[in-house]
Amino acid sequence: MRVLVVDDEKPCLDELVYMLSGQENVEIAGAFTSPQEALRTSAALNPEVAFLDLIMPNLKGVELATKLLELNPALKIVFVTAYGKELARIRNSPAVCCLLKPVSRLKLQEFLQRLPD
Repeated sequence: MRVLVVDDEKPCLDELVYMLSGQENVEIAGAFTSPQEALRTSAALNPEVAFLDLIMPNLKGVELATKLLELNPALKIVFVTAYGKELARIRNSPAVCCLLKPVSRLKLQEFLQRLPD
């Protein structure tokens, strides 16, 4: 599966990319600290799953997800956040899942195995 990863914090982005890269059948289509850059290039990257930080400056994760889905309605959205209390705000969001930071390798593996086709 081709994945897009967006997190404004470079260490968090790098860690998630590292963990995803070690998973079977996962290809990193793109990794960005800028949600605007991710949005500009997403159509060309053609990801199947987008891992999006929920809290980012200028363009929040939910807003980015909405715009990405306009370009690719089949995209599966996964929000990643360190703020558990923020999860209540996204109940009606287009996400298939939310993961809490720090994301463990085991949780990520379990999630990827359950991800619907």
